[in-house]
Amino acid sequence: RKERRLHRFQKEAEAEAARKEAESSSTMPIPQPPNTADVHNWDADTIVGTCTRLEKSYFRLTSAPDPSQVRPLSVLRNTLELLKRKWVEENNYTYICSQFKSMRQDLTVQRITNSFTVEVYETHARVALETNDLGEYNQCQTQLKQLYSMGLPGHAMEFLAYRILYFLYTRNKGDINAAMAAMLPSEKQDQAVQHALSVRAAMAAGNYHRFFMLYLATPNMGGYLIDKFVDRERCASLQRMCKAFRPRLSVAVIAKDLAFAKVDDCIKFLAELNVAISQDELPSVDMKLAYPHAVAAMQIYEKVDIKGQIY
Repeated sequence: RKERRLHRFQKEAEAEAARKEAESSSTMPIPQPPNTADVHNWDADTIVGTCTRLEKSYFRLTSAPDPSQVRPLSVLRNTLELLKRKWVEENNYTYICSQFKSMRQDLTVQRITNSFTVEVYETHARVALETNDLGEYNQCQTQLKQLYSMGLPGHAMEFLAYRILYFLYTRNKGDINAAMAAMLPSEKQDQAVQHALSVRAAMAAGNYHRFFMLYLATPNMGGYLIDKFVDRERCASLQRMCKAFRPRLSVAVIAKDLAFAKVDDCIKFLAELNVAISQDELPSVDMKLAYPHAVAAMQIYEKVDIKGQIY
């Protein structure tokens, strides 16, 4: 009798367990695989996110990603539009950067590689340029180069021009030469790329007049990159001007040749170099005395901080 009772209890327990399993499997959403054209190297182990939150802060992964904490492609598209609006309205880079890094992470763990991926990296790169965060910009630029090489649509020529200007900032002649050697004739015809190559040529020739004319006519967001090394080129140009113009040169002429928006900005620049300025009605500089100060100022730029992170 006890054995029959025990057998009955076991059957009831097994039935209850089977019922609960059936209920859980019928109510749990099963993530559907995305269009395999959007995923690089799709296989059965590829994660498909189920998170529906638009905003999610970035945290470095220390274990396998949890699909419930990863946003699928459809949600990420809405997130990008939200971040664009928030950047214009609030201009909070700390928040925006964390959100973009979180988006990039969700794209990476799901192996999503399509035109939307390119748009995310391009947008983050532009925002990073605008806020002088060259660390994040460089990460985006590196990934974009790989995405463009896969034939994905985007603004490849715009970012090729940025890459050349970035190499000019870091004075990486090897990468500049490699990039130029890999360029197609059609790429060299692009306006932004032509401008970047012209800047390189002006710097190589020591033609500061041409360089500053190009600086004032920089297309897209390349001006943010040139801003990173324009003072370095001003110091180098001032050295050449000290040799070419004697005995004195008016500050107004120096300001115009070095592309300062205001004469007062030029006076501040010269003062930071410890260059003496006459207190006449028309302020001027003794170019012979200014030369050693221009040479000493160039020592500041011997090393370049290519990380450029904002803390």
